[in-house]
Amino acid sequence: MVDFADDAQDLIAGYRRFRASRYREAKDIFHRLRDGQQPATMIIACADSRADPAMIFDAAPGELFTIRNVAALVPPYDNSGGLHGVSAAVEFAVTALRVKQILVMGHGGCGGIAASLAAAADRPVGQFIAPWVEIASSARDAVLKNPSLQPKDWQEALEHGAVGQSLANLMTFPFVRSAYERGELNLDGAWFSIGKGALHWRNPDTGAFSLVAAEDPDTDRDNKL
Repeated sequence: MVDFADDAQDLIAGYRRFRASRYREAKDIFHRLRDGQQPATMIIACADSRADPAMIFDAAPGELFTIRNVAALVPPYDNSGGLHGVSAAVEFAVTALRVKQILVMGHGGCGGIAASLAAAADRPVGQFIAPWVEIASSARDAVLKNPSLQPKDWQEALEHGAVGQSLANLMTFPFVRSAYERGELNLDGAWFSIGKGALHWRNPDTGAFSLVAAEDPDTDRDNKL
């Protein structure tokens, strides 16, 4: 019998709860998925432990192809050498899985976005974090130069702006642009308020975010009839 370290006990206990409940409910799904996956949606989200896409969208196993990183950022296309984890995931999702949608989802109180703002003020943010959050530098500069925004508004404004920046960067990938122009791929943006548990959807034409109704209006109307 394996002797688990104390710091692994919570994970093991969680696994056992999973086996006793959710796995039993989804056992047939896991059985069907054993030889492959066919998700229709890719989600690029933050690594923040409070904003889990599978929970937010109540997704079953196999429904979402998800990549999570600091601040849900997508770098621009770069075919030079190097280790391009996000780019590799995007390539696989679009060219192999042929997903129909890519959603970039930011969230409130994002530490990566706070790091981007700190870097602009020449405050240290970390050896690897600093160059990574520079992906959002164009969106950050637009926020900082906007005279209508007060410093207290910068964080959320950049959380929104970084989603738009990542969507723009996605379009620099030839295979993404090609699939999009053929009408085979949609690109969307969203922002999740952790404190309120509320999802805001990005208007692709204006870049504005609007609150998504927590209940389906059609369902609610039917219940009142």
